[in-house]
Amino acid sequence: MRFFFTFAYQMQAVIIGFHIYHLTKDPLALGFVGLCEAIPAISIALYGGYVADKSEKRGLLLKIFSGVFLCSLVMLIVTTKQMHVYVPTSSIIPIMYLMVFGIGIARGFFSPATFSLMAQIIPKKLYPNSSTWNSSSWQAASILGPAVGGLIYGFYGITATYVVIVTFILIALICIFFLKPHEPTFIPKQSIVTSLTEGVKFVFKSK
Repeated sequence: MRFFFTFAYQMQAVIIGFHIYHLTKDPLALGFVGLCEAIPAISIALYGGYVADKSEKRGLLLKIFSGVFLCSLVMLIVTTKQMHVYVPTSSIIPIMYLMVFGIGIARGFFSPATFSLMAQIIPKKLYPNSSTWNSSSWQAASILGPAVGGLIYGFYGITATYVVIVTFILIALICIFFLKPHEPTFIPKQSIVTSLTEGVKFVFKSK
């Protein structure tokens, strides 16, 4: 699941940059791509952890992956030749930025939900082995994703690349359906403000 999602995510991160630069020929536009994803991802990270603690992990991941799938599907649609006939480039670029922003929001929930789910489904005696496999698969996906994305983009174009991206995200989404629901083992009783404040204090005390 995580391999397919990371593979598609890393591929998409590279391809979006290629596509935006192809449309704008402006290096500053690439910076806006990073901001559109980083701002929501960083801003919502603490809240994402709080929600992950309270939520059923399988259901939360279904929502996250479904959101990323829809955003990627929209980006696939706006890259088609038919869309360029009816929609000007000046309108396509804001749509791309908006979808990147949506993916950034999902990213803020993804890591807390994934790691807390792994802790629930993997037996303690297999933690070291699972950490090795998890790290290796993530590294492989992070390296192969951009490389494969660049090759597909170079040989077949932007639309074909997004078809592959959407397909891999869909595979990751389908994988989640094979997981059993796992109710949260610990539900914070404090308000979100209190919980986040205590978390920040703990971080600074543990430096």
